[in-house]
Amino acid sequence: MDITKIAKKYVDHGFKPIPLRPDSKVPAIKGWQKTIDEPVTDFKPFAHTNSIGLVMGYDGIQCLDIDAKHFEGDEYNEFVALIEQNDPTLIERMVIQQTRSGGFHWIFKCSEIAGNEKLAKNKDGEVTFETRGRGGQIVVWPSAGYKIIGKITDVQTITPEERNIIWSCARMMTANVPKAEPMKNQPTDSVWSGDVDETTPWGEFRATYNVIDILTSAGWTIKRENDRMVYVLRPGDTDAESSGVIFKDSGLFFPFTTSTQFEAEQPYDAFQAFVLLAHNGDFQSAIRELRNDGFGSQPEPGIPDDALFDYETATDDDIDEMLSLLQSLEVDSTVIIDEPDRAISLRFGLDDYIFGTMGNFSLIQGKAKSRKSYFLSALMAAAISQHDVCGHIRGHLSDRVNIYIDTEQGDWHASNAKKRIQSMAGLDSRINYENFKHYRFRGLLTNKERLKLTDYIMKSFDNIGLVVIDGIVDLASKGVNDEEEATAIASKLLEWTSNNDCHVCIVLHENKNDRNAKGHLGSYLVQKAETTVSLAKSETMPGASDIVPEYTRNKEFPSMSMTITGYDTIELELLESLEPISERVWTLVDQRRLLPLIVGKKLPQAIKFIRDTENVPTRSAEKLLNEMEANKTFTITKNGRSKIITQNDII
Repeated sequence: MDITKIAKKYVDHGFKPIPLRPDSKVPAIKGWQKTIDEPVTDFKPFAHTNSIGLVMGYDGIQCLDIDAKHFEGDEYNEFVALIEQNDPTLIERMVIQQTRSGGFHWIFKCSEIAGNEKLAKNKDGEVTFETRGRGGQIVVWPSAGYKIIGKITDVQTITPEERNIIWSCARMMTANVPKAEPMKNQPTDSVWSGDVDETTPWGEFRATYNVIDILTSAGWTIKRENDRMVYVLRPGDTDAESSGVIFKDSGLFFPFTTSTQFEAEQPYDAFQAFVLLAHNGDFQSAIRELRNDGFGSQPEPGIPDDALFDYETATDDDIDEMLSLLQSLEVDSTVIIDEPDRAISLRFGLDDYIFGTMGNFSLIQGKAKSRKSYFLSALMAAAISQHDVCGHIRGHLSDRVNIYIDTEQGDWHASNAKKRIQSMAGLDSRINYENFKHYRFRGLLTNKERLKLTDYIMKSFDNIGLVVIDGIVDLASKGVNDEEEATAIASKLLEWTSNNDCHVCIVLHENKNDRNAKGHLGSYLVQKAETTVSLAKSETMPGASDIVPEYTRNKEFPSMSMTITGYDTIELELLESLEPISERVWTLVDQRRLLPLIVGKKLPQAIKFIRDTENVPTRSAEKLLNEMEANKTFTITKNGRSKIITQNDII
C-alpha cells in the first residue's frame, strides 16, 4: 500500500497527516508539535513507514479516544446510550475509527480546540476516556489494526456546546473514586480521612448530612443515578447531562462544571460543600455556626477545661497561688515607671512623634506594589544610621544589632535591598557592618522552618534593636485565617520584643476588597501592635504612596506622602490637603447602613465604613462625615464627651 499517496489524500481532504515509525504510534519526525497549523508540503518521510497519524488541533480536528481494553463491563454501550439520550444526532455526525486494541476514535471538527485531557478512569485508575486535541495525534488507517467505520472524508463540524455534551457524558463514565483533599485554608484537623469523629462539629455534621442534602438545599437537582453514582445538575442549567457526580461508596461530590463555587474535578465531602455553599469558603464561620447549633461535643478551641478557676475544688494552696499572682500584677501608683526608650521617631519641623518604642511591635500593611519595602528600607536605614533619614525619620539604635528578615525576595533583589538600606543610611554599600544583619529566608522550604529560625535569632542575638520581618505571613504554617495560630504568633511577637527589649516591625498584605490587614492574623496583629500604618498608591500624585497611621498608642503622627526619587533616596512630605472626596451621591441605602453606627456612638466604625466605601484615607472619611453634617444629611450634637449623630428625615 502506497502510504505517500494516502497521506496526500488526507491533505486534500483538510487533514494533516504525520509519518509514524513502522508499526508504532511514535512520530517519525521531530518538531511536529511546533508546526501544528502549517500544512504538509514534504511527503518524503511517508515513503519509509507503514503507519500514519493525524495531527489534532489542525483546522479544528479533534478526537475522543476511547480505550476499551480497560473497560470492566459494557461501558461503551452505556456511553452511547448517554449520548443518544442527550442528542441522538451527535453519533451520526462522528467519524468513528476502531483501534487495534478494540477501542474507538470519535473524530470531528470544532471551532473551540481543546487540549489533551483524561476524562474517565476505571476502578484501578486506568484511563478509559480522554481527549485528543492540540498537541496530540492519533494513529489512523491504513496503519495495521485500524479501521474507519464509514468515510474519513465525512468528518463534520460540531459546536463547542455539542462537544461539551460528549465530554460531559464521557466524564460520567468514570469509576475511579477520588480521594478527599483539603481545601484552601481548611483547618488540618477538619480534613476528612474516612473515619468520622462525631465529637467535632464537622464530624457530627458529616454523620448527619450527606452531599446530596447540601446540594439539593442549594438548588441542585438529581438528573439520574445508577448503582455507582448519582448525577446532579447545577442551578439554572437544564441542558447539560450533568454538572457532576456523587460517588455512592465514598459520598464524595466530583463536579465537572466550572460555573459554580466548586473547582472542577476536585472532590468535596459534605462538610466542604456546606462551607462553600453556605459560608463562601470561610471555614471558621462555618465551624462557629455548627458549634452554635450544637454540633460536636468538643469544647471550643482555645478554652480548655482547666482554663477557669474552680473554687469548689480549689485548695488553700491554689487560692494562695492565684492571690500571689494577682498581687504581682497590680498596678502600683507609688512606683514610677520609666517611659520606654524610643526605637524610631518621626520629625516634622518642631513636631516630634514616636513611631515605635522598645518592647513593642509595629505593623506595616498595604496591598501589593504599594512600596512597603521602600518604607521599611527607610526605617531600617534610620536604625543603623547616626543621622535622620529622608530628613524626617530618626533612629535610636545604631549601637545595637538591627536585623532585616526578607521572606519573599531572591538572592539578587535581597542583596540589592541591603545595599540600598546602607546607602540610605549614609554608609558604604560594599561593606558588612556589625550593627546590621540582613537575611533572606525565601530559600527555606516551609513556614515552620522560617518561624523556627526567627525564634533562634531572637533568642541567640544580644543587644537587638530593630527587627524587620518582611512578611510575617511566611512564618504562619496555617495561613492567615487560623485563629489559634494567629493568637500564638501575636503572643510570640510580644514575647520577643519584651525579652529582648527591642522593636519588631512586621509586614502584612491587605485584603483585596477592603483596606483591612489579611485574615484573623491581621486582626490579632492590629489589636496588639503599638503602631499600625497603611500604605497605598496615591490617587492624586503619580509615583507617590500615601502613608497613613491607622492606629497608634502614642500621639498620632500626620499622614505622609512618600515619593521614590532615586535608587536610595525617597522624599517624605505631609499630606497637607486631604484626598478629594468622590462626587458619588450617597443613597438612602448607604445612609441607613451608616446610621446605626452613628446612633450607637460607634464613630470610629462609622469613619471606617465611609473610608472603605469611598476608598479614601481615614482623614478624608472624617471630612466626608463633617460634610454630611454640614449638608444636613445628619445632625451632629454633643452628649458629654460623645458625639452622637441623630436621624434627620432619612427614614
